[in-house]
Amino acid sequence: MKKSLLIVLISIFVIITSGFAKTKIILAVHWSDYQVEGIKDENGNIMVKGLRQYVEEYQKLNPDTEIEIQSVPFDEYLKRILISHTSGVISDVYILYSLWGVQLSDSMILDQVPKDIVEKVKSDFVRPAIDGATIDGKIWGVPIEVDNYALVFNKKLLKEAGFTNPPETWDELVEMAPKLTKRNPDGTISQYGFAFLSGWDSAVVHPYLALLYSNNGKLFEDDFSRCLLDSKEAIETLEAELKLFKNGGTDPAASVWNFPAGKVAMMIMATWYETSLKLGFKDQYEEIVGVAPIPYLKKPATAGYTWFIAVDNASKNKKQAWDFVRWLTLDKSGGYTRMGELMAKNIGSIPPNKADINFFQSELNDLYTSIFVKELEHTHQEPNVAQGQEIKTILMREIIEAWNGRKTAEKALKDAKLEIDKILSEFY
Repeated sequence: MKKSLLIVLISIFVIITSGFAKTKIILAVHWSDYQVEGIKDENGNIMVKGLRQYVEEYQKLNPDTEIEIQSVPFDEYLKRILISHTSGVISDVYILYSLWGVQLSDSMILDQVPKDIVEKVKSDFVRPAIDGATIDGKIWGVPIEVDNYALVFNKKLLKEAGFTNPPETWDELVEMAPKLTKRNPDGTISQYGFAFLSGWDSAVVHPYLALLYSNNGKLFEDDFSRCLLDSKEAIETLEAELKLFKNGGTDPAASVWNFPAGKVAMMIMATWYETSLKLGFKDQYEEIVGVAPIPYLKKPATAGYTWFIAVDNASKNKKQAWDFVRWLTLDKSGGYTRMGELMAKNIGSIPPNKADINFFQSELNDLYTSIFVKELEHTHQEPNVAQGQEIKTILMREIIEAWNGRKTAEKALKDAKLEIDKILSEFY
């Protein structure tokens, strides 16, 4: 009798407690501390919300759901996603770089986007962002960020060197950079006229692509059947970059990360770097930081890319995951989305939702971001191509070979083309 009663009590306890069990969603991101935790004042008080504050808000509204944020370094992120599917330990929701989309969709890692979300993306988002989340005519997630590039310059350093305006053409930039460069007694550079960043694929490839587009060139045939890095336009573009290395305006040791320290006069940078510059320069931010369109070769142009949020096809909590995505990216509380607010106020990128662009006019028309918004009309989206990350890495490596003088521009780009064409032949 006592044993039977114990079994009944245990069964009742299991039924009751299971009713209170929470659904756990793992959200993978690549963002840095302040983007996740929020921007805080000296006393640790939140000045600008980060991702965590939105997650906490959702959990209060949905007490049956727990969301764990997993922050993964960008250079490990794609590899982590692919490896996780061999181990069976996956994330439910990803914030993804659009260049990875082809590989992840072909590998059946991404879940089908619910029809209602697809329709909202088509109607509510700007075209460059929709293109970034679209592969073979199909949308694979909700765009959250649309980025492009501009020239970021130190107004103070330019003024000290006698320049009243930033360069408009690439030839002007090449002429100005050596005059903005200072050297230590041993010949090493203490202040760069211009900085790239060896080793970071985006900092190498995206400025090159921006110049390539401005030189009337392109990276691939429209059907991706072959790479066009052996074209006259492509070779001229890299030769134009090499002029900066030959005249002393930069060297391979340069780093865009030294800009907030006042050691770089000019760089090509993306929209999201705004908050880092504000944190670095503090009260001197508006006095020092200037932004202008990228100096062009033949016509104004810049490179662009997007990020989108997607759900893992192997997630056991797809419905709850998509519910969270809807709330974060599509629900307009007060006329704007929460993700749009995060982009405009914290991360500093252009939110892709049209309502957010209209709502956050003051943030998007500020000293930094306004130029990037205007340059959307000259933005060429990074193409969604199979093995895009591998192709980008190959191109980065060969450009750096040319920067270091180990190959000519023509040799470096033709070597890159040989490797890239082999990859393309497997998929197109």
